[in-house]
Amino acid sequence: MAALDHPKVTALISTFNRPQYLAESISSITAQTMGDWELIVLNDGGVDVGHVVEKFADPRIIYVPDTANKGAAIRFNQGLKMAKGDYICYLGDDDTFYPNHFEVLSKALDENPEAGLAYSDLYAVSSVSDAKTGRRHILDKQMLVSRDFNREFMFHYNHVLHVSLMHRREAALRVGGFDEEVKVLIEWSLNRRLAFIYDFIHVEVPTGEYHMAVFKSDRISVRERRNQESYKHNLRRIRCNLPAAPWAKVETLDLLYLVDRWGDKLNTHIKEIIDNFDHPMRIKLIGNGAGLSESQAWDSLKELRDLKNIEIVHIPQKLPPVIAFRKAAKESRAKFLFLVTPALQAVKAPRRLFSTLEILKGNSEMQSIRWAVEGEEKEKTVFECLIYREYFLKNTKPRGNKVINVPSITLVPPKGFKFDIMYGECQKLAKANEHNKAFDLLEKILSEKQGFPHIQFLINDLFPLCLARGDYERAEKELYGLIERGYTTDNYFRLAQLRWAQKRYSEVIEAGNSALESLNLKAEDLEADCFPFKLGKELNSFILLMSMGEAFLEIGAFDQAARHFHMASKLKSDSHKPFLGFAKTYLAAGQLDRAEQALLRLPQPAGLNDPATHRLLATLCRKRKNLPLAFDCLLKAFEKGPKDELNVEPFYFTGAGLGKWREMVEPLKTFVLHNENHSGALGRLASIHFNLGEDYLAKEAALKANELDPNNPVAKSILDRIAAKEAKENQHQAPSISEGENGLTLDLNSDILPGLMDNSPIAW
Repeated sequence: MAALDHPKVTALISTFNRPQYLAESISSITAQTMGDWELIVLNDGGVDVGHVVEKFADPRIIYVPDTANKGAAIRFNQGLKMAKGDYICYLGDDDTFYPNHFEVLSKALDENPEAGLAYSDLYAVSSVSDAKTGRRHILDKQMLVSRDFNREFMFHYNHVLHVSLMHRREAALRVGGFDEEVKVLIEWSLNRRLAFIYDFIHVEVPTGEYHMAVFKSDRISVRERRNQESYKHNLRRIRCNLPAAPWAKVETLDLLYLVDRWGDKLNTHIKEIIDNFDHPMRIKLIGNGAGLSESQAWDSLKELRDLKNIEIVHIPQKLPPVIAFRKAAKESRAKFLFLVTPALQAVKAPRRLFSTLEILKGNSEMQSIRWAVEGEEKEKTVFECLIYREYFLKNTKPRGNKVINVPSITLVPPKGFKFDIMYGECQKLAKANEHNKAFDLLEKILSEKQGFPHIQFLINDLFPLCLARGDYERAEKELYGLIERGYTTDNYFRLAQLRWAQKRYSEVIEAGNSALESLNLKAEDLEADCFPFKLGKELNSFILLMSMGEAFLEIGAFDQAARHFHMASKLKSDSHKPFLGFAKTYLAAGQLDRAEQALLRLPQPAGLNDPATHRLLATLCRKRKNLPLAFDCLLKAFEKGPKDELNVEPFYFTGAGLGKWREMVEPLKTFVLHNENHSGALGRLASIHFNLGEDYLAKEAALKANELDPNNPVAKSILDRIAAKEAKENQHQAPSISEGENGLTLDLNSDILPGLMDNSPIAW
């Protein structure tokens, strides 16, 4: 139990109209392995939840009721003032901690006294709620965010979610707590300001879950995003709220903007600058004889007046640009100045401040830099540059003869965004089926540690590359390693996919059952009133149930196969795939009429557009001894899926049985065009050309298939048969040489004359 006067950890919950989930959230705190805590539950004006709190009868839990809805930022500030704990953490009223959350993160802070914040990994949980029972059914868990602390990236995007973090109480108070004017991403506003002064510690352990409704979410963060202009202004509030100096971890920088005219055009440009330049900075707008009084200038800024880092330097009479900049620079206390005019192209080089600060700090001889950015060069001035403030003031003194040297450089990516550049390239390679190159690049990414995501996130990309390369051993090693570390549900999903690729069907079922158990999802749960439902995407649980159904089908457990296809149909009632599963089951059981009925019930148009539908129809036709119709169905399968490799074998054998060699050429040529490294299809294409008497084309396809796979039996057979055929022809057509009066005479068989009448060289 906690010492009530001074617990180690204070947890804060701000709740609004979610009494049905609040008890589960509180239970996840009372279940913590570390008992030295207090919990403050702050009711933000919703229905009273005192009865929910009272049921726990725990003196460590404090309930603060209120009838006014003020927002989570205000509530958390209220909680910070009340908190007695050294460390603070936050929990959404529909989210949950794992039992290790307090212990893991408080230990990290204990062991790293210089750090202001520690954070762990979280699972994003997709669920649906049953309106009748109030129960929430979990359908999917994914690791969507997991990245080592990266200060530059934190200024661009929040990679430390509020349920995952624990900070020192005095650290939050040092930076002003939560910004009460920010309505969404309030934790990013706090994290961003903490990053000015403190390091963060990433503990690579999953310690909680945050919930996302499968359907329309009632979360404030979701609602606020619907008004795009309001949401963008909210982001600007976050970017423009800077903590009080001094800053231990961030260089001070002032943007000096030379205003030639106040109004909407200026406002648009300032918004563009704020939206694109992530590096923290104060913005000083220099009204250089721009025609308005200072109060009128403030009025002209409209909503930009709300931003906390904007100042106006009022100059009534127009001065030369350098003198105007100098006046503003003298009022600045920043180490660096960013000199800007309306010529600045913010969108074209948004990361320039990170890059150039790295260069300036790493080169003591450089005092200023500008960038080779298209559109900014036309002014032919020294502005749009980054410069040391002291250097600028020293070299722009009136009546001085100093010259400011501003070298122009080509922009290079900043270190803080190295991962994002490499990762983007890796995804491009994977999309282009350059699997080996993508894999090699991903290995380089995984070798990086500081500021990068690690395997628990990158398994999303590594796993499909391993499958594409047939590197099952590596995939298995990584999956078991992650499961052992507590990253379970999503990796059980992947393990089931791996076992399917290996055709280890019993282990598909075993891994699938582990995944369903970790979701706590049972067949009877899917009989709740919230099922079945329609959903645009396929959840992992749907994909898993389909795979398990297919695995049961492979081992001949038809009842279990049908059961799992039925469960899948509850998760996506508009999908045709469960009906295909039923049809396969009936076909395997020899119930052809029932298989046909299942195919007739396929939801359209998806059913007719899936090549698998036409392959199944072909199977049904073959079982009914109607090969011509089966072949027509397989032609349709190729039409709907010209790249689908599952079409190749049934199409070849059905066409071969009918002797439809000519009709088979174009579909297989098209497939090979899309899958040029598919040795099996090349072997079948070689066989087709051979049966058509097109030995040259057959040999060409067989040689390529053999090059890709020296053990390809079809290619080897075709090459052997062509070689035997050529040897036999050469034996019949071999020229004979005899000795005549004038020396050796070559007696050419007339059958081979055409072959010698081309202009190819003949070796004697």
